[in-house]
Amino acid sequence: MEITNRYELGIVDTRNIIKVLDDVYNIDFKNHALTFFKRRVESFIKQYNFKDTEGFIQRIEKDKDFFELFIKEICVETTEMFRDPSLWRVLKDDILPKNISSTANFKIWIPEVTSGEELYSLAIMLQKLKMTDYVQIIGTSISEGHLERIKTGFFDPKKIETNDANYSRIYTDGKLSDYYTQKEDGAYWNTSLIENVKLTKQNVIFDDYPKGTKLILFRNQMIYFNQILQERLMKIMYNSLVPGGHLVIGNNERIDYWNSEKDYVLISDSESIYKKRLS
Repeated sequence: MEITNRYELGIVDTRNIIKVLDDVYNIDFKNHALTFFKRRVESFIKQYNFKDTEGFIQRIEKDKDFFELFIKEICVETTEMFRDPSLWRVLKDDILPKNISSTANFKIWIPEVTSGEELYSLAIMLQKLKMTDYVQIIGTSISEGHLERIKTGFFDPKKIETNDANYSRIYTDGKLSDYYTQKEDGAYWNTSLIENVKLTKQNVIFDDYPKGTKLILFRNQMIYFNQILQERLMKIMYNSLVPGGHLVIGNNERIDYWNSEKDYVLISDSESIYKKRLS
């Protein structure tokens, strides 16, 4: 019988870790889905060969660089460019050209940009639509490490085949490789794509959210939060958006809290696109 060498984290230890993160760094994970959080922490502890939770907690408390490494690992990364191409076709053909005007600043917020694929996908689309100059993109993350990597343009070259295939399902002209370069140590996006993007660190409950946004991309994230935090974040998105602004979540996710129909109108069930009610 095969024996797996998997570190098991107890519920008390899990809560102690959450408490330390809140007390020391003001990062509150208590309303994240506990099973997901526990699994990610277990993997990290095993990866760095800690013998017990106490040693891990002490290292987190005393070593800020190690804490940043942990936060980078705990975040969920977007896996590919133009993920769910059908959504990006809707953005390209409908939402972006119908709502972006040369006379007004169109503000887009991507909460938790993680590895940057969604940000670079959006930047490429705006460039091809010739709308870059009329848009302000704000990308935020709880991980300083993620933000720094995004600024370098680095991405895993193993993703190239999937990325290229997704691009070709949206565009018949040009190639995705026009926007990246392969080097010995990996692949790199052309960082001029995001030279006007505002990348900032934010806390995990988003209470420092930007105001006056007209489009928010918050896809495939809600499964990692419990219902309390889901509802809180949906209210924050609502407060961030201008009336008539759009919110895009994962195509298997839904906004479903008490009275949510008074906040949002579902305009695409298949792509989970919502619009903030005008009044």
